[in-house]
Parts: sequence; structure tokens; C-alpha cells
Amino acid sequence: MPLYNHAQYQVATKALLFKDDQILVLITPDGYLDFPGGRADESERNLPWTEALRREVAEELGEQVSIEIGQTLFVSKRQYDKNDETNYIQQYFLNVSTLMATLSFQTSTPIINGLLQKK
Repeated sequence: MPLYNHAQYQVATKALLFKDDQILVLITPDGYLDFPGGRADESERNLPWTEALRREVAEELGEQVSIEIGQTLFVSKRQYDKNDETNYIQQYFLNVSTLMATLSFQTSTPIINGLLQKK
């Protein structure tokens, strides 16, 4: 048995995409709320985190969506256990605006079609 149980550490970037008094939220297939973005791939290890965020936004919102990345708004850390190992994710939430594409923010309830209204 090893002396140390090394945890898995991962970094993720998330886009907080604001439009007026609304923020874009994705609804995962299992019903959880999430923001566009995700973990950096192994191949992106030596690139700025913003490049991983651009790739993730293109994957999730479409290649036609061009974004401008602003400042980091906040950072969160979370952990979860998987296969008897503890994993940690540090998420950087960045202020993002769109260029060159129009995203449709539809509202009729606080959460609908991936949209969350700020109260």
C-alpha cells in the first residue's frame, strides 16, 4: 500500500454569459444546472486557460459563437469521490460576452431552455 494517496486535481473554466438581467445556464441531461465551459484537456496544459474556455464554449454553444473573455469573477473548489479516490476541481468563473452571434435568451419561468433569471 502506498504511503500517500495522491488526489486528482483538475482545473476548469466556466463562462458567465450575461445579457441584461439574465445569465445563460445549461441544463445537463441528468437535470443539473451548469455554465458553459469545462475542464482543460491534457493537450491544453501549457496554454492559457482562456483557450480551453473558448474550445468548451464552441463545443457547447456552437462554432458560430465568438466570445470575448473578461475578468475572473470568482473561484470555487469542490471535491468528489470516484473509484475510492478523492478528486478536486478548481473552477474559475469568468465574465464573458458574445461577439458575432446572437444567443436567444427565452424566458417565461425562472428556469427555462437553459436560462436562469437573476432575481
